[in-house]
Amino acid sequence: MRTAPALLAAFSLLLLAGCNDRLFDNPLDPDAELRAYEILSTLQAGIVPVDLTFSGDALWAVDALGRVVALNHNSGALLRELPVAATPAGIAYDGDELWLSVRDAPQLLLVNVINGATIRALHLPRGALGPLDYAAGRLYAGDRQTNSILVIDPETGAVERSIPQPGFAIDGLCHDGASLWVVDATQMKLFRLDESGAVVNRYQAPARNPSGMAFAGGIYWCGDRSGLIFKLRFP
Repeated sequence: MRTAPALLAAFSLLLLAGCNDRLFDNPLDPDAELRAYEILSTLQAGIVPVDLTFSGDALWAVDALGRVVALNHNSGALLRELPVAATPAGIAYDGDELWLSVRDAPQLLLVNVINGATIRALHLPRGALGPLDYAAGRLYAGDRQTNSILVIDPETGAVERSIPQPGFAIDGLCHDGASLWVVDATQMKLFRLDESGAVVNRYQAPARNPSGMAFAGGIYWCGDRSGLIFKLRFP
């Protein structure tokens, strides 16, 4: 029978063998639902990402300075900055154009992906909107006022429903077509939720200050306020 020190030594070796590209379950962790995933690459973005989205040819970010920038999705290199009419807090791509949530306001803007011109503005009755995503014809917006996810009709701005989330804050949000994902920097966790808000899985964040999340083609990007963006694959 192995002693406790022997078990810890074996576990340390497991971590050292895989620390470059994979996070492993800790068998001694009391959080039994914590899962593992693969880090495919780490992008040196040179910005502090607040929210992320993928347009098919670029990884778009809102940064801590309120800029909207396009990044190379393989290297993180800056491609261009998009001028917009308001200071954004979240960003989403709907297949044609970009949606922005406006910082400290219950407002969403649809902007041209080429020149940043405002196409349409939606005014919600309440909310302090943050991270944003678009899926199946609906906008999913993190509302910091209620600590919930609002499902919004992009044509009318009507809030169709509100989804509770298990974290203390919403620091990133994406929808992969089947599950909702929420980033909570205060707990350094990524939560995978079903459409009702129930937790399906939870994961340790890839770094200490996660912020912003995006999904496309089986790949997830998770930003960190250190200036890094992690390209991830989940089981």
